[in-house]
Amino acid sequence: MKFLFDEMLKRLSNWCRVFGIDSEYHKGMEDSELLGHAKENNLVFVTRDVQLAERCRKHSVECVFIKSNRVEEQVARLVRESGVEMTFPEKMRCTACNGVLEPVETKKARGKIPEDVYSQGKKAWKCSNCGKYYWQGGHWKNIKKMHEKVISALE
Repeated sequence: MKFLFDEMLKRLSNWCRVFGIDSEYHKGMEDSELLGHAKENNLVFVTRDVQLAERCRKHSVECVFIKSNRVEEQVARLVRESGVEMTFPEKMRCTACNGVLEPVETKKARGKIPEDVYSQGKKAWKCSNCGKYYWQGGHWKNIKKMHEKVISALE
């Protein structure tokens, strides 16, 4: 299952990518272009815009309407409404391009990741699409905390 997010939900699309959910986001596209893209590519459209959600229904585009301002509740609603599975931390996606993150040996990533990640043997990943590197840095605690909040919101 793949999702297309409107411009109001860029932050949500990034968190969904972290949690392994296939998420497209296109800055600067008109609503009609987004709807057409969703329909042509069989994407579930995600929006906070009531009128845009109604247009989705009229054009037979599957849609998830997001009400909350809180990211953890937004992710939980998307998961609940669509039935998509979060695959974090086993499978994650690149926040830059939505490519699949592949585990990489820190030895092979030396010079591309911080030295402490390498020396402490922390996990690292490389985007299979754009080549960007990711690693378990200081932000990892915040990512895990957000994941826990989403799980709590689902209960």
